[in-house]
Amino acid sequence: MESKSIITPIGNFNSFYVNSLLVKLIYIGQQNSSNFPDISLQKVINHFFSKKGLKSLPKYFIQGTPFQLKLWETLSTIPRGHTESYSSLASKIGSPGAARAVGTACRLNPLPLLIPCHRVIKQDGSTGEFALGKINKEYLLKMESV
Repeated sequence: MESKSIITPIGNFNSFYVNSLLVKLIYIGQQNSSNFPDISLQKVINHFFSKKGLKSLPKYFIQGTPFQLKLWETLSTIPRGHTESYSSLASKIGSPGAARAVGTACRLNPLPLLIPCHRVIKQDGSTGEFALGKINKEYLLKMESV
């Protein structure tokens, strides 16, 4: 497995590849990575943090349960600047009442930022939790709402 690094306004990530396909982004926060820079993914991420958002995704391959894969695919349809509730997503993927499972699948998202689990909020409009930290979730939501 090949590993590289990217730098973002919310912290650093290590990117992992198998056969040139992105399989995972691991958030390492403010730590510096000893990996070589991931130049092509860095361009994608820089675009994400610009006012334009993501243009295209790198080629990737992720594994998960059928529920997780269906949810992660659905997360990718939430437009920048919009949010969706955990329970609404559960209903959209045919599992009404599975809001907690949606939250768990969001926490296990192998490609945070690229699969926008930060756009998932609680039914009451509060931000809820986030695998990369609540402060980062609030930052991302605010950044995208501009």
